[in-house]
Amino acid sequence: MADEGLTIVDGEKLRFADLSLPESDVTFTGAQLLDVADSKVSSLLGGLSLPDTVKSSALKRLNVGDVINFRCAELDREEASSKFREYVIAIADELQDDPIVASILDGNTLRLFLEDEDDFAMLAENLFTELDIEDTGKISKSEIRNALLHMGVEMGIPPFSGLHSYL
Repeated sequence: MADEGLTIVDGEKLRFADLSLPESDVTFTGAQLLDVADSKVSSLLGGLSLPDTVKSSALKRLNVGDVINFRCAELDREEASSKFREYVIAIADELQDDPIVASILDGNTLRLFLEDEDDFAMLAENLFTELDIEDTGKISKSEIRNALLHMGVEMGIPPFSGLHSYL
């Protein structure tokens, strides 16, 4: 489900997808199977990587007992195929119970401001005025960082964790 740049990931796409393993004559270890399943889920969800908490909870739903032993265990084709489907459906169940809301960052909002020089100048001036509380006409590096974060939030862009390395 998507609405104005937001996508709700509720696992629905996973339930109706082709959940067959890629054709192969080799046996899978549990770890390989989980990697293949995580890759399949990510591709079905438009490249979204799920949090480890979702994957861990889904794995608990499989009732595999000891997770470390499962990761090391070799699975024949039939068992691997069954666990693959069960794991993907368990992820879908987890997402149904606790959906993820993702913001689609395609640059359209920024493009709108950058295309109109007057709008961009007004936005920058307003931010500068808000941050220059001592009315000195200058702002420090930390205030610039805050300005960029503030501007991003106003435009619907989540905080950028690596921003400090650029300033």
